[in-house]
Amino acid sequence: MQLLLPFLLACRQPHKALKTALAHGHPANFRPHMRGVRRTAMVSSLAILCACAQQPEVANGDQGDWRDQWEAEAVSEADNQTRAPGNKDDRAPETTEPAEPPATADAPDQPDTAPATAEAKAKPFPIETLYTLLVAEVAGNREQYDLALANYYFQAERTKDAGIAARATRIARYLNARRAALRSAQLWVKLAPNSADAQLAVTAELTLAGKLDEALHHAELALALGGNAPLQSVAATAVDNEELAAKVLPEFERLHLKHPRNSEVALAYAMLLRANKRPQEALKITRQVQERDPSNLDAPLLESHALIDMGRENEARRLLENLVELYPKESRLRLQYARLLIRQDLDMAQQQFAELVKQRPNDGNLILSLALIHYETKQFDKAIPLLNQLLKQEDHESIAHFYLGGIAEQTNNPQQAVIHYRLVRPGSDYVQAITRGTSLLGKLGETEEVHKWFSELRQRHPNQQEQFYLMQTDLLTKNGYLEEAQSLLADAIKVNEDSNRLIYAYAMASEQIGDVENFEQGLRKLLSRDPDNANLLNTLGYKLLSYDERVEEAMELIAKAIELSPDDPAIIDSMGWAHYRLGNYSEAVTYLRKALSLLQDHEIAAHLGEALWALGERQQAMQVWEQGLQQNPESKLIPEAMQRLQDQQRLEQHVTES
Repeated sequence: MQLLLPFLLACRQPHKALKTALAHGHPANFRPHMRGVRRTAMVSSLAILCACAQQPEVANGDQGDWRDQWEAEAVSEADNQTRAPGNKDDRAPETTEPAEPPATADAPDQPDTAPATAEAKAKPFPIETLYTLLVAEVAGNREQYDLALANYYFQAERTKDAGIAARATRIARYLNARRAALRSAQLWVKLAPNSADAQLAVTAELTLAGKLDEALHHAELALALGGNAPLQSVAATAVDNEELAAKVLPEFERLHLKHPRNSEVALAYAMLLRANKRPQEALKITRQVQERDPSNLDAPLLESHALIDMGRENEARRLLENLVELYPKESRLRLQYARLLIRQDLDMAQQQFAELVKQRPNDGNLILSLALIHYETKQFDKAIPLLNQLLKQEDHESIAHFYLGGIAEQTNNPQQAVIHYRLVRPGSDYVQAITRGTSLLGKLGETEEVHKWFSELRQRHPNQQEQFYLMQTDLLTKNGYLEEAQSLLADAIKVNEDSNRLIYAYAMASEQIGDVENFEQGLRKLLSRDPDNANLLNTLGYKLLSYDERVEEAMELIAKAIELSPDDPAIIDSMGWAHYRLGNYSEAVTYLRKALSLLQDHEIAAHLGEALWALGERQQAMQVWEQGLQQNPESKLIPEAMQRLQDQQRLEQHVTES
């Protein structure tokens, strides 16, 4: 890419010359600098035209980091051109590219500046290719990186040039454009299979794409070429998936046997052993690595994990405590120590996280961790500044608002809590924030604000309208607004006619306010769509048992339900209660005893007690009720049944005596 330097120089030089001339403060001083600019532009044009004929192919396809190299090359050229305005030699000086440390697949922005050698094979480029690459360079210089990437990838595909493919890969990785980075890396490794850097790059991208089998293949090739393959990163992708971890373990074992003294391979293998519930073997390997390489801190970190897996937390704590003392600035050691302390000593954990925040004051993850410890220990005065810092940094904003809302709620400031809950965006805390915020408004009696909030949510998330209707209905029901809940669901069904959940909720809301007609209509509509739904049959049948004239109809529905689901305790209970309503007390007791054996439920206990009472087994009935109350002291059904039957018994006694 040396041919691009004069072009870049021509682009940059006028700005530098103008700035220098203006600094002299006199128009006469402007002319010599502008003559230098014109000379630079002329030489640049000649250099480009000459280079069109022949382009050297860089050895190993290494083009260097595109962004850093633009800066270094252009500044170097500009300095040389403006150092001596009177210099008669107007030729663009040669640049010497800086040496580069070994590249790794985990460092996409690391410069790769292996210089073209005199023996490098010359490769001609068509003029349109050269033009496209020049446009890409200028676009990158102007921070139009998407255009730079598109041009480089297009020309990499067209020219099959490894250097261009390498540059496209680095641009894509810098932009975090994962799909483009993977395609470019695959092209690069295809064109330069003997490049360790290419193998490392494609290993990293395949790992991020979840293609572990392919990643392992290229990692092994990188090892053979002398590269330090990121096998721990590959292993980390698999450890959270039990099935995947078991699948790739044999490959890591094979690599470990093939490279027994490679620490990266050994530790990656140990990670997979942990994931496969073999911590003792993982522990042995980590200690072997430490014996060979005491400066490798990945090994003791992994050792602490293995010790924790084996239940030896105190031993892990001592290990980490010593490591933190030896390496007080190693944040990852202190972080592992702090995480372990959360289980054992929250105060000590708080001290460690406080120290981590001092070391890395802008690390949002650490700030959040410390804030949450303060939150859990009710130290709200310490948590609030940290959460506000996250908002200021625009880091973890939704979580910060969620916990600031929680603090406001716990300190009896519901209006402030609602403000924070409304600022929580979609994520893990989103639904809970909505539930808490709307519940607070409901308790305050601000039903209009609740309706407004849910209306906004339905507009913002049209695909989740059903969920928000149901959430609003639940809130209205809990606060006693039963008719409003039914009305809301009726409106919801008008715009969501196919929603079975809304129709069912409407039927249940109707049942709660005694609207049996709409209750039955809703369930019948659902049964027309799903006639073999045992739960729907049972729900409708059980409700109809309340009406003497419809008991036979109810029995038919429940009989069909129990045929479809013979082991469901709720349906068995309904069948028992149906027999009770028909006066078949022995059959009722049989079904109800079976239901109670399957599910210890206070409603079933109430039913069984009544059936036993009707059979004259009143001592057994009292025992069933007492056991039911022991399991559910808050039950209202059992005391109601007991009171009703005892009142009936007294009435019968009075009638008999009279």
